[in-house]
Amino acid sequence: MPTNRRLSRSRRREDVRAWWAEYLAAQRQSGQTQAAYCRAQGLDPKYFTLWKGKLRQASAASPLMVPVVVTPGPELPVPAAAEMAPASAAVRLRLSLGNGLLLSLEIAPGALPAVVRELSRLRC
Repeated sequence: MPTNRRLSRSRRREDVRAWWAEYLAAQRQSGQTQAAYCRAQGLDPKYFTLWKGKLRQASAASPLMVPVVVTPGPELPVPAAAEMAPASAAVRLRLSLGNGLLLSLEIAPGALPAVVRELSRLRC
């Protein structure tokens, strides 16, 4: 179990959730029944079931919010097809993801709400 020293209450809560999430994922991958896995790991099956429900409920309840920081960057090259379109025809979006990946999109202005809605549904 994670240590509780010098961490905020919300950080401790997230650490406990992550700790249980790791055990839940490991149990699924092990192929063992929940009872057998709990015995092998020294876990209380009642708490395992409790956290299984809590984490399932939390993932279904609301989309994960991911902070996005917008910073000026170098000018991106414009694809040849987009050069002829009017400036208002596309919204250029560049996302630097926490894992080092960079995502660049050109989105029609009318499609922007749908793209934002889909991005908000992503689980990281």
